[in-house]
Amino acid sequence: MSRMPKPNPPTAGRLGRFARWLRREWRRASATWASRAESAAVLRLVAAAGTAGVPAATLLDAWAEDSRGGQGTRLERAARLLRQGATATEAVAAVPGLVQDDHAVALAYGERLGLVGPVVQTALAGDDLLDPTISRTFRAAVGYLIVVAGLFLTVAGFMALRVNPLLERILDDFDVVRPAGIDRWFALMHRVTAFLWVPLAIAAAALVVRVSPALRRVVLRPWNRPRQIAAALDLFAVAEAAGQSPSQAAAALAECQRDPRLKAMLARAAESGSFGERLAAAGLVTPGEAADLTAAAAGSAATLHRLAADRRLRARRRFTVASEAIVPAVVMVMGLFVLLQALAVFSFLMEIIHGQS
Repeated sequence: MSRMPKPNPPTAGRLGRFARWLRREWRRASATWASRAESAAVLRLVAAAGTAGVPAATLLDAWAEDSRGGQGTRLERAARLLRQGATATEAVAAVPGLVQDDHAVALAYGERLGLVGPVVQTALAGDDLLDPTISRTFRAAVGYLIVVAGLFLTVAGFMALRVNPLLERILDDFDVVRPAGIDRWFALMHRVTAFLWVPLAIAAAALVVRVSPALRRVVLRPWNRPRQIAAALDLFAVAEAAGQSPSQAAAALAECQRDPRLKAMLARAAESGSFGERLAAAGLVTPGEAADLTAAAAGSAATLHRLAADRRLRARRRFTVASEAIVPAVVMVMGLFVLLQALAVFSFLMEIIHGQS
């Protein structure tokens, strides 16, 4: 008795499996670097292990068994290097993506000064001051703009490539003299059409940056620099509270930096002279803040912490204003474009009616 062939699975089922596979691969490709929470957890574990006198490799191995994806593999590699005699800084440097750059800088700086615990505690306290709702709002705004701009560019391209040439031919067929406004609009649309490849190129570049952690670090480095400068002021305060020389602290932090520009700024701050004036000359503080540091010589650690908090507050305000203004600005531009297109179409209809009356 011959077997009946099995029916093919429905198309919806295949599409569902493909969508799940695509989502899984996207998450795997975009998660090749530790998240902020994972990076902070590594620092917290290393500092706690040093304080308690427990080998960090043992804790990392136990954590790796409960971790999924790339972070579990990175934890295993770091634990293996620690068992082979590497320091925590050397293990972090040898395992890309285990922690984020500023956390790696804080760990290396703490080991150089022998203040791993206080430095890590201060670095993570600075993270706790960040408002996560701002970044979520910004990502939501960018996602909304991507969807709306994609639809807008599709419609605008169709109008420019198909509808407007048709309107021009109709005007020529009716032997209607085109008004100057319509001619200028058609000329503008022709010029805009020539640059439709620009948003496509930007979208392709954004996709590459999204799936490449190394490129994402380079692109976001200027945006993250204010936060890193605030973190540097906090780390100077830790060294000041421990009785370390400000010049030595600045030199040590410069050697640990991965941002070339910030590295040069910190190296300039390590030169001789008043510490506040050197920070101002390096661009790390304003002249007014440098005067506050000079005046508070005995309590410069508290002043440095206050300056770092003020800098974070200003950066947060600027980021909030930008995230709240970007959507209305782009919507206004698109609305102006739609208004001009509508005026051009109505002008076209009025000229046809006037020419036939």
